[in-house]
Amino acid sequence: MKRLFAAPSLLLAALLLMPCGCAQKKLPALGPSNLLTVVTNLGVGDESIDYIKAAFAKPVKSVEKESRYSFEVHGPAELTRQRDSRNLVLVADLTKEDAVSRKAREVLGSRRTEQALQRAGWTVLPNVEALGQTMVVVAGGDRSSIERLLAAEAEKLYARADSMVTERAVDIVYMRGEEPAMARYLESRYGWSVRIPRGFRTVEDRKNGVVKLVSADSQEPARLFLAYWTPSRTAAIDPEYCLRLRSRLAWLYYDEDRIDPGSATISETTFQGRKAVRIDGIWQNEKHLIGGPFFTLCFIAEGRLYLLDGAVFAPGMEKSPWLRQLEAVMLTFRAGRKPARADYGFRASRLLC
Repeated sequence: MKRLFAAPSLLLAALLLMPCGCAQKKLPALGPSNLLTVVTNLGVGDESIDYIKAAFAKPVKSVEKESRYSFEVHGPAELTRQRDSRNLVLVADLTKEDAVSRKAREVLGSRRTEQALQRAGWTVLPNVEALGQTMVVVAGGDRSSIERLLAAEAEKLYARADSMVTERAVDIVYMRGEEPAMARYLESRYGWSVRIPRGFRTVEDRKNGVVKLVSADSQEPARLFLAYWTPSRTAAIDPEYCLRLRSRLAWLYYDEDRIDPGSATISETTFQGRKAVRIDGIWQNEKHLIGGPFFTLCFIAEGRLYLLDGAVFAPGMEKSPWLRQLEAVMLTFRAGRKPARADYGFRASRLLC
């Protein structure tokens, strides 16, 4: 008799050998957003790494002393263990034969590897080994060329990599899920959209043009996101007005928060291609004797002045990772009735391309 079905054992073996789309998906990157994992074949104590540390260890506005990034430096033997790190930096002398050099050549490809051998360069890439990962490759044909490159361009490298880390944080923040129905409601009612992470509740003041997102997970630090909008007849942004506006909104909607005198710094920046004012500082609440860091963006879009604010209360914890989460949420904001999506508008990686 002709056999119509394979024996169970053979069928099981065949199924195990079949390609599975879910098996191809990358696992989440490991580690906090403020940890920079450097793997190098120059030596863990090489002075060239100091340029990376100096550029990335920028202070964070916080109640306690804190840097934007902390560091781990490893040699080639640790690459396999560190390959899924959230922020992975490979510093490679491409003429050596070791794990770091091989991985750098694999990531760069033959053309960019030849370019780097002729002239040291760097690139920043997303999701190479894991979802939510930022990988930086700094490569050259010898140690001295790599050191000269980092001495000249460490700040440019920081700016690009830091933007990518925030961009990739979107992958991590929304991995737990989100609230699309509420996002559609806000878009239809108010004419702007933002992706709302699961676990945040929404508070509205329709009359005064304010929506506040509040983290509701009691096991995590408190995070607040506030959006304010009002008609604008000018394209200019007054930084001092933005500071006063933020002070007023915090008093009204954050239970009488105040800005710590002297803590606020104001800078000009861009947000989704528009000119913007950014304010970083420390908030205080004398009623509850608490405080923490905040950041604010003011910009004009679609005939409105928008103020977006993020504040964190995380006593006894590093604040930078939680601020980064709010920055990631802010990146999904869109003025106008368009679907909220992760379209960041960042520049492509430069050099080695």
